[in-house]
Amino acid sequence: MSESKADAKTTECPSCLSGRMEEGTTTLTFPESHVANGMIVVVTGVPAEICDVCGEAIVDSETVERVNELVKDARYLWNRFPDRLYVEGVTVGGEPGTEGGVVRIDYDTTKLTAGRAAVRGEG
Repeated sequence: MSESKADAKTTECPSCLSGRMEEGTTTLTFPESHVANGMIVVVTGVPAEICDVCGEAIVDSETVERVNELVKDARYLWNRFPDRLYVEGVTVGGEPGTEGGVVRIDYDTTKLTAGRAAVRGEG
């Protein structure tokens, strides 16, 4: 009997050792407490392997790269071109460019990278 592809991918949780990793999504939070404006970026719906017992999330390197780009773009736009933050999949809490703001980004629907490239070309 052969294992299905899904069963072959399921692995033991590296944190609790009793759970199994399953495909799912997670939320990643990036506080920026080391700078004056204290902006927080929250990325929701991030594809990950999630432990069915402890909830530990593991994100692959490709996804990490995309998340990092979204976070960099959000921070750049928050401080330089706040009007460009208002795109599909982005929710802004607070006044861009001011202290204590929160930007929520949906991993699947947000397209900020192209906006940042366009902004660079304008100057």
